[in-house]
Amino acid sequence: MDDARSVPRVLIADDDPQIGEMIREILQMANCEVLEARSGEETLEVLYHESRSGRPVDVLLLDILMPGMSGYEVISRVKSDPVLKGTSIIVTTALSSIADKTLGLGMGADDYLTKPFDPRELVARIQVIMRIRRTEQSLRQRNRELAVLNEISRTIISSLELDEVLNAMMEGVQRMFPVAAGALVLLDEDVGGFAFRRTIGEHPLMGQPLPSGTSILGHVVTSGMPYLTGDVTQDPLFSPLVDGGGRPVSSYLCVPLIVREHVVGALGLADKSDGPFTETDRDLLQTLAGAAAVAIENAQLYAEVADYARALERSQAQLIQAEKMAAIGRLAASIAHEINNPLQAIHNTIHLALNERLPREKRQEYLGMAQKEVERLIGIIQRMLDFYRPSQGAAVLSDVNRILLNALAIVDKRLQHSRIQVHLRLAENLPPVLAVPDQLTQVFLNILINAVEAMPDGGELRVGSLLADDGHWILVAIRDSGPGLTPDQMAHIFEPFYTTKPSGTGLGLAISYGIVERHGGTIEVSSQPGQGATFVVRLPVART
Repeated sequence: MDDARSVPRVLIADDDPQIGEMIREILQMANCEVLEARSGEETLEVLYHESRSGRPVDVLLLDILMPGMSGYEVISRVKSDPVLKGTSIIVTTALSSIADKTLGLGMGADDYLTKPFDPRELVARIQVIMRIRRTEQSLRQRNRELAVLNEISRTIISSLELDEVLNAMMEGVQRMFPVAAGALVLLDEDVGGFAFRRTIGEHPLMGQPLPSGTSILGHVVTSGMPYLTGDVTQDPLFSPLVDGGGRPVSSYLCVPLIVREHVVGALGLADKSDGPFTETDRDLLQTLAGAAAVAIENAQLYAEVADYARALERSQAQLIQAEKMAAIGRLAASIAHEINNPLQAIHNTIHLALNERLPREKRQEYLGMAQKEVERLIGIIQRMLDFYRPSQGAAVLSDVNRILLNALAIVDKRLQHSRIQVHLRLAENLPPVLAVPDQLTQVFLNILINAVEAMPDGGELRVGSLLADDGHWILVAIRDSGPGLTPDQMAHIFEPFYTTKPSGTGLGLAISYGIVERHGGTIEVSSQPGQGATFVVRLPVART
């Protein structure tokens, strides 16, 4: 049975009315509620009836020798039925042999009294059983509370979203404590103090700062100590508006939320429906508050880290875009020349096509030449726009060779003007990589521009791609015939703001390093003074 009452309900099962009456008088004087039965069958009927009515029998005083069903059979039926097995059984019989006692106790009886017995001993035995039942009930209740507490703590700690933590915490509180009202206040830097973040029931201060002045919540966040009061009408700290939310309240329990010896909030509960708050309630709520305080701090730290990560991502995107513009600036002269050439050709062919003295076929030929130059111009502008526009950051299955050829096309005029001969050797049928195409274009373009600037008097540029032997990596190698790099230069070449050029920013290769790393790849350089430099970009093959 789950409800061990202070007044025991005792059923006397004895076929002798005189003995039954005597025991009833003894038990009533001991403040017991008494029922009677004269046979085994009637005993079971009474037990079932009382259980179904919600008032089960606590103790059955059972005589073994009764007409019809014996006491032993009653014991067996009671202890095997889930509805009845919560009833404790004290066997009261004149049978005094060890075998008789052993049989009854072995079948599940809780105690044994041999007639005649001392009335004081009977009362004492019943009181012992009731104490044991109350202890068992308390342990079962505590186990249920601890199980709920453990479940709630796991739920709270598993989340990194503050709203989810707070919602789970308040739902858990309501599962553990049937209260009419409650409020959670948390430290809020925006208001410079504590503010109401969650409530049980309506509260006029929800979302508002915790008012200064006398209140139990204010006392707890200041002292860092729990507070329990059974009668708020006699408590000078209680504030009807702050603690009670403007409603009539009698009892109140409040505990602090503490992280590393600092109070970060408090949780107050009012009016538990099943009785006043106890010290056990206080201990349970403190345990829950401890887990919640850690979860709240974790959620707040996670939010700060997430904000920082978003800010860092925006800064990186801005830096990448700025470096794109810088790369375009380094190619500005050759790009202008590349655009001017088709414009000049268009201008000339249109001028000739407008000459009416030319045959119609010749004018058509010039117009066709102009159209080809327009298409060429469109291609140049489209490549520049694709590279220049801010990256959307969406990784897609990409062809490394196509990206590499696009970067070479952008820098083509600069290569021609610098009298650099390009040797291209690209592996066929390479598997795709998962990449942001314009970002990889920026990586290859930075390396190519650096190579061009390393060969101001012309030279050779070797560009190649291949699939690694293990089939998991695609390698892109770009090698120039410039003056090469010293060991000290190679050690610092990918560091931000490191440059060997008077007008360089030192960000191109640093940004390229970050882009390749975010793609799950690597970028390396090998060089010796006087023998040029080789940059190798390794990118993982996309898993399909």
